[in-house]
Amino acid sequence: MKKIFLLMLMILTLTGCGTSTDEKSVKVGTLAQLNSTPEQAAKISGGEINFYDNFQSMQMALSAKQIDKIQTYQSVAKYMTENNSDFVIEDSQRTVPLVDNFCCATRAEDVDLKNSLDTAINAMKSDGTLNALIEKFIRNSSTTPTAVAMPHFDGAKTIRVGITGDLPPLDLVLADGTPAGFNTAVLAEIANRLQLNVELIQVDSSARAVALTSGEVDVIFWVVVPEGDSTRSKDFDTPEGVAVTNPYYQDVVVEVNLSNLSAGF
Repeated sequence: MKKIFLLMLMILTLTGCGTSTDEKSVKVGTLAQLNSTPEQAAKISGGEINFYDNFQSMQMALSAKQIDKIQTYQSVAKYMTENNSDFVIEDSQRTVPLVDNFCCATRAEDVDLKNSLDTAINAMKSDGTLNALIEKFIRNSSTTPTAVAMPHFDGAKTIRVGITGDLPPLDLVLADGTPAGFNTAVLAEIANRLQLNVELIQVDSSARAVALTSGEVDVIFWVVVPEGDSTRSKDFDTPEGVAVTNPYYQDVVVEVNLSNLSAGF
């Protein structure tokens, strides 16, 4: 009997409580990345990556428990949890936070447009306008955001800007199809400073690069890896022939899961 007890104790010690080397890996949902495979993204996330073409399908997959969590930005996670009590932000297990810079992307040959956007963004940083927009649309955002009006200038040049609605409240489209949120507010301020008219065109997140490089839009919102980040390649989500402006916002990557999940043993 004593030998049997010792054998059982050794088995429990080797296998652990309620775990197995064959245990299914955690399924993590995130928006599709252009130059990264699910296998490459999994090395950073620590789970099995599932790419989604848009935010809505990814959120529905989490609600249906087809995935275990969503990897997104802290501002987006805050928006999700404030609008749906089924979601909760998971405590971060990262020793070094994963951070991305938000920029505007243009075609590489549109040098004058890219430079003018940089000029406006730099000025907005210097005079405090960007900080004020961050406070209003992100840190103190309402759960019922309103549309942002674009300025109009008679006879001025018009640029076409793509929006996806896949990163609320950053890139946001209201239920009636009206663009809103932080990016739209930033764009309205840039248009006002550069005396430009803006035509907003909604595109799918997965088609944003094609929309830009094909000429369907002239500008689209983008995220890039900050300088000094050695965990990812610099082009992990940036296609050839595209130039990005100076960043106007930075956000940390977090994970969202269902609030009603119980911790198993």
